[in-house]
Amino acid sequence: MANNIWLAGVAFLVAGGAAAQTPDARPAFEVASVKVSQTTPTGRDGGGRGLLGGRGGRGSIQASPVSLTMRNVTLKNAIRWAYHVSEYQVSGPDWLDSARYNIVARSPAPASEEQLQLMLQSLLADRFKLVLHRQSKEFQVYVLSPGKNGTKLQESTSPGEGSIDTQTDRMSVVVQRTPLSQMIDMLTPVLGAPVLDMTGLKGKYDITVNLADYMADMQSAGGGVPTDPLSIVKAALEQQLGLKLESRKMPLDVLVVDSAEKIPTEN
Repeated sequence: MANNIWLAGVAFLVAGGAAAQTPDARPAFEVASVKVSQTTPTGRDGGGRGLLGGRGGRGSIQASPVSLTMRNVTLKNAIRWAYHVSEYQVSGPDWLDSARYNIVARSPAPASEEQLQLMLQSLLADRFKLVLHRQSKEFQVYVLSPGKNGTKLQESTSPGEGSIDTQTDRMSVVVQRTPLSQMIDMLTPVLGAPVLDMTGLKGKYDITVNLADYMADMQSAGGGVPTDPLSIVKAALEQQLGLKLESRKMPLDVLVVDSAEKIPTEN
């Protein structure tokens, strides 16, 4: 049951049904440009609907009803967006997370984000000769859900693009106009395991999480023993955001890249 809820949450079944079709059966962009990115490894492109990490820099993705623009993204980033999956749900050669590309595409008519995702699936199969399959794999995961007294989050009312600012000197994270899913993506590398969003929260939020007080308290209680990231994160999420983090084991679908070309067909 938990697995079915998660799969429904990420719309994996929707993408999966389309992935089983041939590329020609999926909708396609009217025109598209795919090029190897010349941005330096530590460079940053302009803001976008979502910022994506990876080894060696950041990339941006901007989607509108008639266009999709990806700047300095890895192929893994593109696959994740196309199939609406998380970082840990894509497996393949190392270069998927290092080589970077610029993709600019236009749809033939106004389209939903789900339709743009299907178009990108076609584009990746055509330009990168991407071939993949899905399989089930058991993961140790963390499930994020509302606390017993409900969440303390309020949707953002300010205009503008989303941002996530990690302030290491203050041990805090400031999130503005951003879906909770993007903040959850940051937790997976911190905790060393996938974090599944079962909050049911679909809006964009302004969130500030301060960790300094928790670190000081735990170090004092432990006599200088190194702090436990999981305990800190769980305490901050529960007390500041009204969210509960629980550990579980469950099978999840993953996408396995069988083959792909590092140098795409550009135009």
